[in-house]
Amino acid sequence: MHKEFNLVTKCTFQAPIKAVWDVTVNVKAYPEWWPCISNTVIEGGEPRLQENSNIHYRIKGFLPYSLQFQTHVTRCIPFSRIEMTASGDLEGTGITFFDEDNGITKATFHWNVVLIPPWLNHLSQWRLFHKIFIWNHDFAMRYAVKNMRKRVRHAAL
Repeated sequence: MHKEFNLVTKCTFQAPIKAVWDVTVNVKAYPEWWPCISNTVIEGGEPRLQENSNIHYRIKGFLPYSLQFQTHVTRCIPFSRIEMTASGDLEGTGITFFDEDNGITKATFHWNVVLIPPWLNHLSQWRLFHKIFIWNHDFAMRYAVKNMRKRVRHAAL
């Protein structure tokens, strides 16, 4: 039995939606500004996320382990939403929504995943580990949002 994690990150950017979108879909650049991501590989020649993209990630938060997983983009509506499935050390679905109002962009990153490695799946049954894993995810996303804001500001100039 796998314990599901419902992971939600909401953030606001003082920038137009195009700048936020451009940074979000440029997955090859993630390791440049997101220290928790050590590697991204996008299959095919296109460096930017789009519908039917397959992307491989290696990510490490504060805790002493890395996760390797792949995403497949099932739906991509520019400047609006991205829907994905994940497989590998994480399995599940993700959806990101974007909305702009007067040059301020809001993004919501929402993942429903389970942990596949047996030792992580076993630990995820414990309430304390469940909370620690969510905290670790939030740690990684805080770094991402902080650095993404800088990148977006630069892109919006």
